[in-house]
Amino acid sequence: MEFEKRRQSSKKRKKHSWRFRIIMILFVLLLAAGGAFWFNRQGYQAKNPNDTAVTMVTVKDKASVKEIGAQLQKEGIIRNSRYFVSYANKYGAKDIAGGTYPLSQVQDIAEIYQELTEGSGAEPVLSSGYTFISNTKTAEQTAQTIADAAGVSKSDLLAAYSDSDLIAQAKKEYPQLFLNAKSDQTLYDFVYPGIYRFKKEKSAKDLVMTMLKQTNKTLKPYYAQLKANKIPASTAILLAENGGKKEFDRRLAFIKKIAPYSQSLQSQYGILASISIAQAIHESNWDDSALSSKYNNYYGVKTDDTTAGKSVVLQTQEVENGQTVTKNARFAVYDSYQDSMKAHAKTIANGNTWNANQFADVLAAKNYKDAAQALSTDGYATDPSYPKLIIQIIENWNLAQYDKN
Repeated sequence: MEFEKRRQSSKKRKKHSWRFRIIMILFVLLLAAGGAFWFNRQGYQAKNPNDTAVTMVTVKDKASVKEIGAQLQKEGIIRNSRYFVSYANKYGAKDIAGGTYPLSQVQDIAEIYQELTEGSGAEPVLSSGYTFISNTKTAEQTAQTIADAAGVSKSDLLAAYSDSDLIAQAKKEYPQLFLNAKSDQTLYDFVYPGIYRFKKEKSAKDLVMTMLKQTNKTLKPYYAQLKANKIPASTAILLAENGGKKEFDRRLAFIKKIAPYSQSLQSQYGILASISIAQAIHESNWDDSALSSKYNNYYGVKTDDTTAGKSVVLQTQEVENGQTVTKNARFAVYDSYQDSMKAHAKTIANGNTWNANQFADVLAAKNYKDAAQALSTDGYATDPSYPKLIIQIIENWNLAQYDKN
């Protein structure tokens, strides 16, 4: 009798044990399924909602969604490329146009995909709570967007940009940001383009200081170079949507490369070094044109010489009767950038075959502003805005420092 009771008790324990095991297995399976669902859902969400930094991503034309996904993962914009590929395929895998896009870790997969399908030049697609400020727009153009996002008055915001007391406070708090600044600049000129997340600002002045704080943080890697070369922070800010720090370094390296030789040419031929450098920058698009990078022609010099290796025919744009027209033209080919710069200096100094004094006013100018204007009046350039462009380049990059031999 006792034995039978023990046997029945043992059977009950085994039965309960199997039930417990089954329940535990089901529980583990549910946890795994839930974890997989959560992890899969996380893959489509923003990688870091708190990192508002913008990365300019250049997508090749006709790139596949798989290639683009891999690129976005490599750039650190998304967690895993498979989520982008899955989303793109689910929603028709629309053609994504090649171009450069401002992207951020605060964007989820859907927002990134939408931006890429809108085409190059599109602003970041953002969820509520985030605001994008572009340096292609004026303070007036962006004021309402910023004011709405932060819950302040548009007129108060515009007034804050020029408030003398606030400017004094900003200069005291962020002295490096305002080093070498122009006297006529407002605080909006020091707002770094990008994504902002406004939270606790109670007034327009608080809002402006929040934006300047983010600008100061972003520009810290630039400050040593800006100070050493006496370049205003606004120059770095202008490059925010055109390559950022990498492009800033490339452009500064180009200046450092040709500046010593431009000073040598100033001593020999009398053309201001700042003018030689600025024209080389403008004509070659910072040594990014085919004419300069392949053929060492920094100034767009044309020629009638058809000797092999001495010239090349390329398309060019010129202003005729106020209209920009595209033409084919034959351009000179040089063995080195020094040869190109020397030929340019000799042209300014010696004029041309029909007028040896063609550019006498350029040589006579005692400062870069007069010299830039003389380039137009003496017939060097057909574009009426040419002097202004040259002056802007000189002032943005403090090229006048090289005029002092």
